[in-house]
Amino acid sequence: MLFNLLKKPSLWLIPMAFSSISSNANELDKNQKQISYKVTIKENEPNVAQIHMKFIPQDSILYMDGSARAFENSWGHFLHDISAYDQHKNKVNIVQLQGPKWKLDGDHTSPITVTYNVHLTHPNYTWSGGIDGAAYATEHGVFYTGRSLFMLNGTQRNDISVKFDLPKHWKATTPWEVDGKESNRYAMQGIDDLLQSVMFLGTHKEIKIKRKDFELIFALGTKETMEQEEEYKEIANGVLNYYVNLMGGNPNPPNLKGTLRSVVVVNAWDTTDGEALGNNISVLVEKDGDEFSKLISRFIFAHEFFHLWNGKSFSPNSDNLEWFKEGVTNYYTVKSLYHIGILDDESYLNVLSDFFYKRYIDDDGVGTLAMSDGEAKHDHWGLVYGGGMFVGMAQDILIRNATNNTKSLDMLMRAFYQKYGGSEEQYDMDEVCQLLSDLSGEDQSSFFDTYIHGTAKFPIETYLYPAGLDASVNDGKLLIKKKNHLKTLEQDIFYGFLGK
Repeated sequence: MLFNLLKKPSLWLIPMAFSSISSNANELDKNQKQISYKVTIKENEPNVAQIHMKFIPQDSILYMDGSARAFENSWGHFLHDISAYDQHKNKVNIVQLQGPKWKLDGDHTSPITVTYNVHLTHPNYTWSGGIDGAAYATEHGVFYTGRSLFMLNGTQRNDISVKFDLPKHWKATTPWEVDGKESNRYAMQGIDDLLQSVMFLGTHKEIKIKRKDFELIFALGTKETMEQEEEYKEIANGVLNYYVNLMGGNPNPPNLKGTLRSVVVVNAWDTTDGEALGNNISVLVEKDGDEFSKLISRFIFAHEFFHLWNGKSFSPNSDNLEWFKEGVTNYYTVKSLYHIGILDDESYLNVLSDFFYKRYIDDDGVGTLAMSDGEAKHDHWGLVYGGGMFVGMAQDILIRNATNNTKSLDMLMRAFYQKYGGSEEQYDMDEVCQLLSDLSGEDQSSFFDTYIHGTAKFPIETYLYPAGLDASVNDGKLLIKKKNHLKTLEQDIFYGFLGK
């Protein structure tokens, strides 16, 4: 009997053995998805970020985001003094590969520590997309994006933490949640959450606007923007309220866990510029710029902010709908600025003609490229962003006029938000056309064939009349004038079209 017990494990021991093996495997799997960073900035050297990165390798490759295409090594161009060590503090050799990639010598299954310095010399170079999406310093701190700071290893990392060691009196503004009891340690849900982030580290001013499951956080890091704190707070609250009332709720992107945080960094610079990274926004305002430059900076914020709904909460399944994602966003951006009083009747119409129509008609893609050519987005702003705006505007007026102002484009936006918010499902071109047809009571297929899939120049002047506007194009200029006497329906459409 004793021989049999030694020869063959008792049945009650088998589950325990498997449980132990399974537990160890799960723990190993969990550890292999962890990666932690420590970002150190010293008061006497604020333009150098020291990075300590600790992880169990999933493979032998270290890499960075490749979006800084002007450099052969992308964001790695700004990295210096790269070193690696095993858990016994033995140095591990690193070999530079082509592009922003490095290879660790050896096969490592225990923790590795990689250290490197990021030199904040980004403003020394010309950036096609502007410095707003790279990194820079101000008198009150430093701006970084996640992609400009962090090396990575592996692709399955969903347990990531970042800790900041900053000079006294500095604080960190990030879109991440504080991790546990340490106020300077933050947790994120995955690689995208890490890379598609913006952060400002310094003695800046911070504005927090909270709604249920949503937090909008402004970081103002220059003297000029800090002096306008109350104005930014008022603009942010007004635009947020307009968008929430329009859509029927806060932004609701797919796979949202907990509170959605969106950071908006606004600083003075040599020019006005802006960029969105994930759910976050960077805006630069021209120092001593005129009123139009100031307006454009407000427009950039309101435009990128609306993408948390049109672009994040619901998104197209193809680039052929960039005209809708970007153009209709332009339309609601201008409406929001009117709604909160930055634009009035006259300035609203002037912006349409002097800025948007000029950008549209001066685009050499107009008349030769289809608006649905999503690849044209970056090289043909006027066609895609401007033309798409005029299409959305025209459809809104068509719907309002056909239904005695009882329906509008707003209803399509709400329908998409309700149907796709929180879901990974996406809308397509046919659905947009069908919903617009349903709302106006008239088939819009011919409209789409001519102006969306076709290359015909869009005659926005012919669609403005029901909104109580006399419009014409003369010598390439859009001339818009409000009629002297508006009928009741014209007046209702006019103010609905403005965003009142």
